[in-house]
Amino acid sequence: MTTAKKLLFEILSEEIPAGYIQPAADALAEFVQKKFEAVGLKPTATASFATPRRIAVVVSGLPDKQEARTKKVSGPPKKSAVAPDGSFTPVAVGFAAKHGKKAEDLQSETTPKGEYLFLNIEEPGRETARVAEEILKEAITSLPFKKTMRWGNGDLRYARPLRSILALFGTETLNVTAGGLKSGNTTAGHRFMSEGVITVVSPDDYESSLEKAHVTADPKKRKALVEKQFDDMGRDGIAPVRDDGLIDEVCNLTESPVAVVGSFKESYLDLPRELLVTVMKHHQRYFPAESPDGRITNKFVAFSNTACPDMTNVRKGYERVLTARLSDARFFFDEDRKHPLEHFQQKLAGVTYMKGLGSLADKVSRIRKISEGLARLLKKENTIDAQTVLDVETSADLCKFDLATQMVFEFPELQGIMGREYAKAKGVDGRLAEAIDQHYRPRFAGDALPGSAVASIVALADKIDAICACWAIDLIPTGSEDPYSLRRHALGIIRILLENGMPITIAELADTGNINLPDDLRPEGRYKTWSKEAIKGNFKAIKGKGMPNFFIERIKYEFKTRRNLDYDVIDAVLFADTDHYYLTDLLNICEALTEVKKLPYAQDLAITFRRAANITKGKEKLADVNAVLNEKFFQENAEKDLYNAYLEKERVATPLKRKADYRGALKEIAEMRTYIDKFFDSVMVMDAGKPELMNNRIALLRTVTGLFGDMADFSKLVF
Repeated sequence: MTTAKKLLFEILSEEIPAGYIQPAADALAEFVQKKFEAVGLKPTATASFATPRRIAVVVSGLPDKQEARTKKVSGPPKKSAVAPDGSFTPVAVGFAAKHGKKAEDLQSETTPKGEYLFLNIEEPGRETARVAEEILKEAITSLPFKKTMRWGNGDLRYARPLRSILALFGTETLNVTAGGLKSGNTTAGHRFMSEGVITVVSPDDYESSLEKAHVTADPKKRKALVEKQFDDMGRDGIAPVRDDGLIDEVCNLTESPVAVVGSFKESYLDLPRELLVTVMKHHQRYFPAESPDGRITNKFVAFSNTACPDMTNVRKGYERVLTARLSDARFFFDEDRKHPLEHFQQKLAGVTYMKGLGSLADKVSRIRKISEGLARLLKKENTIDAQTVLDVETSADLCKFDLATQMVFEFPELQGIMGREYAKAKGVDGRLAEAIDQHYRPRFAGDALPGSAVASIVALADKIDAICACWAIDLIPTGSEDPYSLRRHALGIIRILLENGMPITIAELADTGNINLPDDLRPEGRYKTWSKEAIKGNFKAIKGKGMPNFFIERIKYEFKTRRNLDYDVIDAVLFADTDHYYLTDLLNICEALTEVKKLPYAQDLAITFRRAANITKGKEKLADVNAVLNEKFFQENAEKDLYNAYLEKERVATPLKRKADYRGALKEIAEMRTYIDKFFDSVMVMDAGKPELMNNRIALLRTVTGLFGDMADFSKLVF
């Protein structure tokens, strides 16, 4: 019986960018776990550690040695390895010899590709330490850093230059080489607060050895330290604005986080709140502090990586850097407010939006035209009034002016926010000024949506213009690449339409965006407009990478992840003839179909409706699939009964559809199942000897299936 041991592996380097650290630590743990499992060594636990200078993993429950195992090696086809007289051909003999076996050791098996020969090869178990050395060397180059570098004369690529490698199996030092370094049993503590090299005796001593050297190796424990210091400040009357993302970043910037409370001149507090917060959080990684009533105070909290006996100079350093940034912000704020808004609107003409797509002034012009078009659609539906249409036009004109200001040039994170503040300062109505900021929403997953109809319309226009314009010049998302955030724009459009219940279809939105592109980028010919006439049934089995499919994938994502709907239900609705529905209707139909799917006879219903819809597929040469239904050709009672049932259900279901009661409509239509079943049991549909009857029966089925075909394709349902 072998004793289970732990393995420790640490890669020590120069400071790694904060955003790289946790993904790399998680990837290392996952890589090592899978590699050990693949060779028959199954760890009982894998724990990762990470600081700005180190990525490490501890693997528990490893035996001293692999168990012997039998490996199956596939060989040549039997027909080429065995002669007609049963003797082995040179192909078989050579394959066996390659693996140290005789041809007589070969066995045969039947596979989907035919009969093949194979060998069972006994592999003796190897020492875990030797296996681990191979795995760990490979692990160093497996980490998914966004950018890597080379240093010195070596070829190794890593996020930052390596300084040492620590590799232990129990108390045994493993031999792992990379970047000109050989692994050992030592590491380094805190860069300034430790006394140099640390010897680690075993994996169990790793955390405690680093703690003595002023390094908290576990990111969760560092986060707990930050939270505790926040709690202590709260008892002292200081209330930092907590931000989980910034806390995680601070934890990945420090090995021993020490809170420092600083302050700045109160005169800077008349700057907009978002400006103060941006300067502190995004540029300095400081936490702003609030008063009990939620106002920003002139205090902040920063985290140092070094604890000093006297932190006064550290605090002054943080204050000096912040004061310089706030002084810049004050200058830009004052200078920008000296100019009328028209000054910045005119400057947009000199700023390129994107190569091939004109200037930012051109983009604003497109946004205005798209916004006007959408506003007209909504006014036609009595969703907005005439004043809102005028407000949309004004907001669209102003939506990007702040991109030409000095403030936004220096602090791009403030786009929209400074537009709102400057517009208010120049007397623009508060609702319209808010729309300048809110038209960027949602900026990220889970962000708030625009808070008004005006902001929502301009947001839709901005996002659909970006998608249509990029599509027109072939800047289309591929794989994981989406440099212009078109997927985020599409998801934002879907959320705005859904959560605001806006009566605009995706097709209408895309058409409006395409029509307002420059003449040389109009989608006629290659892309075409997305009208029902140009692309018949745009939610019907569209293949390839067109814009309709792009939106369908985003809708499916929204319905699945945020609305918790089943994939088969989503497909059944999106791939039916539903292109004329608003997104809210599509969602309601999906929810209604989910309820219908729970009925005890739902599977039989789906089979029946699928049979009715599919009866004419591939039969165009035998029958007139466009024939007009004529009651005089009914001969069987089942035909008459089905048609009468259709008339009754059509009379009831159609008003329910108009009222968006899709649950009621589908349940009414579901009651036609018995009549359809009786029809198929009693009537020969594809009777080529009686073309008039055949065509009329096809017309009857087409009429019946039309009642549910514009809501769901039952063939997509899975039971």
